[in-house]
Amino acid sequence: MKYISNFKNFILGSFVLIFISGCGLGPYSSMNHSTNTQVVLSKANFKVINTVSGSATARYVLGIGPSESKLIARAKQKLMKKANLSAGGNKSRALINITVDETFRYVIFPYIPWYVSKTLTVTADVIEFIPEN
Repeated sequence: MKYISNFKNFILGSFVLIFISGCGLGPYSSMNHSTNTQVVLSKANFKVINTVSGSATARYVLGIGPSESKLIARAKQKLMKKANLSAGGNKSRALINITVDETFRYVIFPYIPWYVSKTLTVTADVIEFIPEN
């Protein structure tokens, strides 16, 4: 009987720990990042040359998986590779309208999220500044 009581306490403690910790699976966990750049666009001095995106997926089993910051970093890395900002040679290029979208997939069996797949997609427009003559 002692083993059954210890097992019940272990299971109860595990559930409490999983639901309290969260592990960054919430939709607002670390999405509050920004870059403050101020550009005055009084003239049409740029053109949009491309729209690029990068995605990264993490899998969580019972709430255990990679951190949110690593997931965002992987998605941004793929975005930057596709953007190829240095391909313009001596032309100035930049990313604008950067958005981050989240997609979740759950496998829930009696009210417990056993498996969660989270995909972050970072999308941006690549612009090229037109030199003034």
